[in-house]
Amino acid sequence: MPSYARTVKEELARIFDDEEELQRAELIALIKVGAVENDGRFDFTTSNAATARKVITLLKKIYPDVKREVAATVTYPVKNKKSLRRTRYTVRIFFSRYAEDLNSLEIIEDDFAKVSYLRGAFLAGGTVNKPEKQYYLEIASLSESAATFVNEIWQALEFNPTFRRRKEFFVNYICEGDAVEEFIGMIGAEESVERFQIARNFKEIRANVNRLVNVETFNLNRAIEAAKRQLEDIKILQENNVKLNKDLKLAIKARLTFPEYTVGELAEKLFITKQGLNYRFTKIHEIAEKTLRQINLKAELGIKS
Repeated sequence: MPSYARTVKEELARIFDDEEELQRAELIALIKVGAVENDGRFDFTTSNAATARKVITLLKKIYPDVKREVAATVTYPVKNKKSLRRTRYTVRIFFSRYAEDLNSLEIIEDDFAKVSYLRGAFLAGGTVNKPEKQYYLEIASLSESAATFVNEIWQALEFNPTFRRRKEFFVNYICEGDAVEEFIGMIGAEESVERFQIARNFKEIRANVNRLVNVETFNLNRAIEAAKRQLEDIKILQENNVKLNKDLKLAIKARLTFPEYTVGELAEKLFITKQGLNYRFTKIHEIAEKTLRQINLKAELGIKS
């Protein structure tokens, strides 16, 4: 099954703007972000076949006379594991006649052109985590100037990307769920946005369920500890034949009869409030503590009971 990032790119590769200037903006981004220049030649390399096809298609539409060559390279990251083979596609563009277009960024002035440019930038150097994991989307450029321009456009469209250097790449990234979802939708990956929303809603529901379970577990553990302490207090009072009033005796009988009940459940059995029963157990604890202190004091003074 293809990764979420690959699915997003394959969806974006099928999108073609109607206006030539918008197509040009996207192509310029693809080359500036993802290609390496060498003597007026630009080598655009990608592992995504759909992205390579889009570069070729845009070149045919906008620069039909530009010479181009396509090559595919297969590598095996692990020896003798053909199932893990990787194919990388290189589109070699002999673009020297039009190289000045790459720096004519005045065509990226309106918001539509900015969106097209960011679509191309993401196709060239972007990746995004699947929404079931931590939210994260980045565009990695091969040059600092390309990354700076991507950052400026992102900022102009009211996003707030973070910039950092990572080895040979210059990376702009966002890691907030709303921003990632909005960006994917803005550049046109509507099907991927739908999957993102479904996964995000499921993750939020699961988080809420986990939160409720944690609260219930905490409350249950607290109730168990409270019942354990109450039973220990009762044992001290019974072993020392401590006299108690009717209300406290009733609370003790209820706890001994239903040791697994919470205080709230015991209160219902006794037809009193939880607050009232908690008060009785507090008094029982105080009397048990007092009894223990007296026993310890007698032991210190050598007085026999």
